Amino acid sequence: MQNAKQHPAQTDNSPQARLAGILDSHQPESILSVSQNPVPLLEHWCEDHNCTLTQIVDTDPLPRLKGLGRFGIAVVADQLEYMNHQQGEELIGRLRNLHTESLVVLYQGQLAPQRLRWQRNEFLGMGLRHDSRFTSEEGREMNLYTYELATYNFVRTWNNPRFWANPENWGKYWW
Repeated sequence: MQNAKQHPAQTDNSPQARLAGILDSHQPESILSVSQNPVPLLEHWCEDHNCTLTQIVDTDPLPRLKGLGRFGIAVVADQLEYMNHQQGEELIGRLRNLHTESLVVLYQGQLAPQRLRWQRNEFLGMGLRHDSRFTSEEGREMNLYTYELATYNFVRTWNNPRFWANPENWGKYWW
């Protein structure tokens, strides 16, 4: 993410282009960036779209989240690779539950020491969906995960009056 293009092309198959596509589809008024390094794409996107960017550039971002409100979208990049799992889970959980309804996580497992590496199932267990995988010319892999509150909990076919013992009471009583 450090070498982001100023205005990436949407046809480009890169993390920057995918992130720009996500931002374009959400059109957030505010973005929270949690990254140990600046993400130039976010800065440029906010300049072009009259969006407020709040950046947390810290090895331990959790204390800096206190007192922050809600954001249109939160982006975590170049951060989880340097945190233990407990801190990472707390970061993702707090962002997801308190600070935003849309979350993007960019993760490069090869940058993390072996004991700190996250597996795909750990992201899925936190409610994130695997969106994209990118491979650099040097062979490094980056995965992009997303979380959307609106689509996280799918509609179940059984949760309607047709499958209840007394469908005429659907929505009348709360017990």
